[in-house]
Amino acid sequence: MPAIRGRSCRGFCLLHSAMIHVLGGYDMLVSAYVDGFNFYEASRNKSWYPYGWCNWTKTIENYCPGAEVRVKYFTSDVSPRHRGSRARQDLHLRAMREVARAEVIKGVFRERNVMCRQCNEPMRCPKCGKDTKMTEKQTDVNISLHLFEDAIDRRFDWAFLVSADLDLVPAVEAALRRHERGQIRILFPPESGPAVEFSDLERGLRGRLRLLHLDLNRMVRFPDDLPARWGLALPKHWRERAGPRPKVIEDNSEPRTSKGQRWWES
Repeated sequence: MPAIRGRSCRGFCLLHSAMIHVLGGYDMLVSAYVDGFNFYEASRNKSWYPYGWCNWTKTIENYCPGAEVRVKYFTSDVSPRHRGSRARQDLHLRAMREVARAEVIKGVFRERNVMCRQCNEPMRCPKCGKDTKMTEKQTDVNISLHLFEDAIDRRFDWAFLVSADLDLVPAVEAALRRHERGQIRILFPPESGPAVEFSDLERGLRGRLRLLHLDLNRMVRFPDDLPARWGLALPKHWRERAGPRPKVIEDNSEPRTSKGQRWWES
């Protein structure tokens, strides 16, 4: 997998400052499109997993100081059957809406049978007996449509796409084709690299598309004590130095009210 060439955002910030100077105080418009589940899957076994408790608006602002930033966060609701996971997700989405002022756009999860690729017969895990898996639907289409529509309507000068999903390549290409002056920065999760299709697209759109790694030094987490505003507590495995996601989530790591009840029991 090709590596992303090392680049500094200092040049981007200098360019932005020059634009403001030349245009007499014009605030550059920045739209960010964050694929929440894609970032979660990339982070769950990594030491930087707690960065999932991320204020994406503040994070994107660190890449373009002084710009007017708008964030769209794409995800899907976890099944209510998984009450702990759903409660934790609701906590993060509340922070995204009320603190980061992001627009949350939802797809859906669908349960699918696991099928053998050779004979197309159902398969069952020999260890746990599970024969189905949850698959997220609509998110890549939602991101593509919002990016494309915003490009047509000139709702951004720069766009930031936080995702490594290869299905978004056509949308990126179409958005830049329709918005002749627009530029897009794709932020890949740390320790990951772009598919060759992204690299080829960058070479073909030289100067208008940049591939970058998310810089942990630029990422801004919500404060660990933020849930206390709502009478809740941050899950233990979300704390700043908690490390990789544990395989088994303890009950006491689930969001709780100030009285110690689990969120969904209060």
